[in-house]
Amino acid sequence: MFERKVSPNPSQNQLTKICLTTQSGQPVEFIYQGVRFHISEVLTTWLQSSSWWQEINSDQINEQVSRYWQVEAAPIGALTTFEIEFNQGDNSWQIRPSSRSK
Repeated sequence: MFERKVSPNPSQNQLTKICLTTQSGQPVEFIYQGVRFHISEVLTTWLQSSSWWQEINSDQINEQVSRYWQVEAAPIGALTTFEIEFNQGDNSWQIRPSSRSK
């Protein structure tokens, strides 16, 4: 299988969209820069919270949790590794190309 390098470009984020998820919320297919990708393998997943401890002296603490997936996904023929983030605070998705690591 061939691996295709995709350069990260934050201005392209408006061209990303999650198309299909499992019942548990794990992404299955997405559109990145106008190309539809199918996730062939989830390499790792993790949760990350905001820096709520820095707001400890304020009246209101606003903790936001994001869930991440590092996945291998392909249109037809070329695998590319991505990190997919779901921000539970505002129900938004972000997709970024990632370097492949196993």
